[in-house]
Amino acid sequence: MIHNLLKKPRPFALILIVLLVLLTGLTGCGSNTVKTQSNASVTPSDSANNSSSGNTSSSTGSSSATSVKVTLYFPAPDASGLVPVERTVTVTNDEIIKAMFSELSNPPSGVEPALPKGTELLSATVKDGIATINLSKQFKSNFSGGATGEQLILYSIVDTLTTLSNVKSVQFLLDGAQTVTILKEFDTSSPLKRNESLIRKL
Repeated sequence: MIHNLLKKPRPFALILIVLLVLLTGLTGCGSNTVKTQSNASVTPSDSANNSSSGNTSSSTGSSSATSVKVTLYFPAPDASGLVPVERTVTVTNDEIIKAMFSELSNPPSGVEPALPKGTELLSATVKDGIATINLSKQFKSNFSGGATGEQLILYSIVDTLTTLSNVKSVQFLLDGAQTVTILKEFDTSSPLKRNESLIRKL
């Protein structure tokens, strides 16, 4: 009888062995799955951070400066008209009118200043062919000429600005206000157009 028992193992012993093998295999598979998911979750967040920092570093701005040849008009010393003067100016961010006014404050020898001392250009805009220029109060308070001088001062500015292709006339403002006469007698209530008759032929 003992011999027969050794030849035929009991069924519950076989079942126990099979269960142990299955449990061991399942534990190993679960461990590998968790490790794979943990490693994969790192990559997307790193990629997003790199993309964000790249966009920030690429946003830069700069101003542009170009050289432009312009024609300026200055009053003649004998008040006989306007003398044309050609210069090359440096224009930053397309502020050509500002560059022209800077040059009108600096006349060459042999002509009169086009602007009364201390005059500042407060602002300048161009719309529908009209350049609206806002001048500081020194434009009027420091002007000491007569009617002819007044006309030449005004048209020094008008004839200079109307050399620009987008300017057909000039509206004067004094310290932000539109006045009937910005200086003394000459009507500046509406925009002034170019006056070729005042330009001296060289």
